[in-house]
Amino acid sequence: MIKILFPLLLLGSFTLIHYLAYKVGSRLLFEHPRSRQVARIILGFNLLCVLGYLLSRYFITTPPALYFIFSLSIGLGFILLVTLLLWLLFTPLLFLPLKPSRRLALKKSLGYASGLFLTGYSTASLIEGRLPPEVVKLSLKLPRLPQSFRAIQLSDLHIGGLIEEHYMEALGERINALKPDMIFLTGDITDASCEQIRTPLEKLKALQAPLGIYFVSGNHEFFHGIQKTMDFLREMGIVVLENDSRTIEGLVNIAGVHDLFGRRIGFLEPDLEQALYGIDPSLPTILLAHQPKFAKEALGYPVDLILSGHTHGGQIAPFGLLVRLDQTYLQGLYELSPQTRLYVNPGTGFWGPPMRFLSRAEITLFEFTPS
Repeated sequence: MIKILFPLLLLGSFTLIHYLAYKVGSRLLFEHPRSRQVARIILGFNLLCVLGYLLSRYFITTPPALYFIFSLSIGLGFILLVTLLLWLLFTPLLFLPLKPSRRLALKKSLGYASGLFLTGYSTASLIEGRLPPEVVKLSLKLPRLPQSFRAIQLSDLHIGGLIEEHYMEALGERINALKPDMIFLTGDITDASCEQIRTPLEKLKALQAPLGIYFVSGNHEFFHGIQKTMDFLREMGIVVLENDSRTIEGLVNIAGVHDLFGRRIGFLEPDLEQALYGIDPSLPTILLAHQPKFAKEALGYPVDLILSGHTHGGQIAPFGLLVRLDQTYLQGLYELSPQTRLYVNPGTGFWGPPMRFLSRAEITLFEFTPS
């Protein structure tokens, strides 16, 4: 049911965007019927590609080249929405008391400007989306920490689709070169069943962290057989935190909760009290929770740092504004209280198209020192 509902909601949303783009945009900006017909064909083709992407992502297997083309339609749909909003901002100019010739010239100018904006926006998003993840280094002091250590956070890899074996190999080499003591995987690491992505997923075995690799679920793990995914990760030696914790060699407590999506379906729900049960109060505690808004529930608990992902930093600006409405915290470091901080990783991979705009993919490298 979950697997069907999510793509249906996406298809409905993108259908509405394309319908409005035709009804509002093409009718206001294009005078000639032939121009409108071309706009209808382009929009219809892109919507068919959206359908192709959703079918390929969740139900059928398609060749990689075709899947790549389908994925671009998702990014173009988002960019089309931004362009549509800009159209609506400028369309009052078309209703000014102008001579017919000037109104026609204004329509053409808006049409050309919209085309240039759409092209430039899409190109910039593709260029940034194809860049390797940026290594962002943070030095943080933790109270009660007996000695320094180094950790890496990866989030929202979305292995499956366009995140394949070669991407994971290159990522593993970069991470190992940073020589982390621990690695944190804060959800949405997979975006397909573990049977489908076994080869790229197994590349996680190559990650080297002497004090362990720790994983918590994200919402996308629920869509593709979460129990099998967690079992497979355990087989690779990754510590899967299911509302529980580990005390690492008298150094730090690492706790982790299931994703908030579990509450929607009444299965594998997050339980912070259970996750923190038995921690060593003489040591600092780092909590792994996929969605940043869960941090509000952790206030008042003995948690020093919360690590989250989920938001992708908006992935394609300005959609971070919409993400903030749901999550409050978009990306980066937040001081929630004198005792608790939150860091939101904007994603090490991407969802949908290989596109990002003003939100570079990230490998977060923490240098933790005693306060």
